[in-house]
Amino acid sequence: IIHYLGRFAKFPRKEQKEEVVFLSSPSFPLAGKKGIKLEELLHEPFFLTEKNANYRRAFDRYLATKNILLTPFLEISNTEFIIKMIEENKGLSFLPRFAVMESAAKGQTCVLDVTDFHASMYRQIFYHKDKWKTREMDEFIRLAMME
Repeated sequence: IIHYLGRFAKFPRKEQKEEVVFLSSPSFPLAGKKGIKLEELLHEPFFLTEKNANYRRAFDRYLATKNILLTPFLEISNTEFIIKMIEENKGLSFLPRFAVMESAAKGQTCVLDVTDFHASMYRQIFYHKDKWKTREMDEFIRLAMME
């Protein structure tokens, strides 16, 4: 969705809903298994984004409702590093599907079929309507708006 602070843009509103998925290495014992319960994963080391990510907050809230405390092996904002650790079978993660599509398509990681917890997020672009936009920003917005 493109949104000027204070009002929507004049062109059609677009939203991109993104699923957030559990990720493992292809050599993880549950990789490829159907109907995995979250409980089956919680004893594994987790590489998670920092707590301020909206999908991380949703995951933490869900665990809190179940009185489950998960202490991540590592919290870091660098998703590329997290994916690299997962590729090396160092643990599991919970990341937006768009961030892991390439590694999963190459068979370097595996999206786990967890059935009892699902989360999604929306991709959005915000900029201030009264601030100057560079040509690069305009081009990025144009590309983001393409179907």
